[in-house]
Amino acid sequence: MNSLLLIYGKIIVDSIKVNADQTHSSLGGGGPQATYGMRLWHDSVAFVTRSGTDLEPALEQNLRQLDVDLSSWVRFPDLPTPRGLIEYDKDERMIEHGLTTSREDWFRLIDQPLHLTEYQQQAAGMHLITEIGDEPMTQTALEMQRHGALVSLEPIFAANSCNDRPALLEFARHVDIVTPDWHDASLMAGSNDLATVLRFWAGLGPRAIAIRHGARGSYVWDRDRQQAWHIPILPVDVIDPTGAGNAYGGGWCVGWHNTHDARVAACYGTVSATLMIGAVGIPELTNANRQRAKELLDFALSHTTAL
Repeated sequence: MNSLLLIYGKIIVDSIKVNADQTHSSLGGGGPQATYGMRLWHDSVAFVTRSGTDLEPALEQNLRQLDVDLSSWVRFPDLPTPRGLIEYDKDERMIEHGLTTSREDWFRLIDQPLHLTEYQQQAAGMHLITEIGDEPMTQTALEMQRHGALVSLEPIFAANSCNDRPALLEFARHVDIVTPDWHDASLMAGSNDLATVLRFWAGLGPRAIAIRHGARGSYVWDRDRQQAWHIPILPVDVIDPTGAGNAYGGGWCVGWHNTHDARVAACYGTVSATLMIGAVGIPELTNANRQRAKELLDFALSHTTAL
């Protein structure tokens, strides 16, 4: 086993309207943001994904500046890179979100097989952002887990993309750590009561849970310590709220890999999300940003609250 950590997720080119007067094109889809969230803390990261060959050079450069292994980024000349539209109101609440790419092209792309290199198969862990519980990559992750790798999941139960919620929930029972957002976590638990939601997800069997709740922060639970915490958000001037949860997931995964402490791992994730939303698109990975991340981590750790 090597020190490599993998991100498996999608690339979508988003047209983002943060307010009525400002629209920009950005690299999205969850995968790039999670890759940034992980790369902020870890030097050896690979991004496993699919796209067309039509990605704009500036957006491709935005991804390549993260200096990650892209050898399992497969591009298909006969399929378009997915495109989407996201719009926020003045309070940064998402009021519109959807694909502008046809569903036929979308499913044709995500049905294309992906294969890990031999080195990637020996990775220390994989973080998956997926709505498909029984796709080949989930089975690959479980095979890696049998050889000692960490498996981390950000499950997406959205009705328009997750056509088999039981299969995804079943996969969640087998991963080491999981980070749903509050909407999905409470939907699957059938309750809006925090204690009930945490109890439901803990009952699935993961070692740690981080439930992301936007501006309310996140709620985490650690099986080994039998303890839950609230992690508040950090002060930040929000430029673009897109991808905060995905960046959190990447940071959460590497934080758990480094510490096996859910409270600390959640603070890694919170810092990754904070730096993500302070920029348009994927932030630059600079020494200054990585130093700021360390400083913010200390601040985040000092503001957690036991539940």
